[in-house]
This record gives sequence, structure tokens and C-alpha cells, in this order.
Amino acid sequence: MDLSDLPTISENGWIVVVSGWRDVGKTSYCQRAVDIYRADGRTVHGLLSPGRFEQQKKTGFFAQDLRSRETRLAASAIPGELDGIQLGPWTFDAQVFAWGNRCLQQADGADVLVIDELGPLEFNRQIGWMAGFDLLRRKNYRLALVVIRPECLETFSEMGFVFQTKEINLTESE
Repeated sequence: MDLSDLPTISENGWIVVVSGWRDVGKTSYCQRAVDIYRADGRTVHGLLSPGRFEQQKKTGFFAQDLRSRETRLAASAIPGELDGIQLGPWTFDAQVFAWGNRCLQQADGADVLVIDELGPLEFNRQIGWMAGFDLLRRKNYRLALVVIRPECLETFSEMGFVFQTKEINLTESE
């Protein structure tokens, strides 16, 4: 992947939703995009959520502030490792959500904004990276790459967001 494979940075407020099913490489796509945009001299802010893997099994994921590059463990599938919000096998750290939302509140003005991801916690429970919605509405960025799973796209559209979709599948991420 190079700059020509990525969405073009144009007018303020353009949203590209990076979508695909679980574990197909949405975060990897965003990480490669961050690296390429930065190498091109672009400012990149927002949150990336890289996974933590043990013996090729996802056991958690981090929240990385793309501005400061600080990283914190946001969720774990290991029972008892974190206290917090439960969703299926995952326990989410509410303090990391609060920190991540503060990071998003300070993410205005970037060439590229990344929000990885807005999902069931945000759309169904109204918790998680909720500051991301306000940030997207302000349109104080040139391009936003927002990870959203296919089952949440309709709700995102119904919230009034206009966006282009970049579908990620296993053959692209390999």
C-alpha cells in the first residue's frame, strides 16, 4: 500500500468508513495509512486500537493516542485482568475510555483523524469513544478514517453522517 491506495485528503470534513467483519485487518489498514500519511508530512490525530495477541489468539486490545503515541490497555478477554464494562468475553476499562475521550476532544485540526472503532458499545450502549461523534460533527479535520463494522453502518448513516465506505476483506489484509 502506498499513498495512491489511500483516500485523498481534500476538503475539511470528509469521512471514509473502514468497514469489514471481525479480524479482517481494519486496524492494520488504519495503522498502515497512519504511517504513510505521517511519512507524507500530514498531521494525524485520534485513536487506534491495536490488538494484543498471545499464541495467535486475540486476548485484548489497546487504545493508542495518535497525537502523543501513549498506549493503554483498553480491553481484555482474560478473566479478572481488568475491572469494568462487560460485553461478551471482553472487559473494557472505563478509565481508559475516559482518557481516550479526552484524547479525542483534543484531536481537532488534524489533516487525518482516525477513530478505531465505533461499534456496539457506542451505538448500542452509548459508552466507549462517544467523543468521536462530536468530533466528526465539528468537521475540524480534512479526512477522517473511522472503523465501523458492517452491522453498525446503517445506524451511523441514520445519525446524519455522510461518508464513503472502504470495505476491508481477508484478501486485502494478508
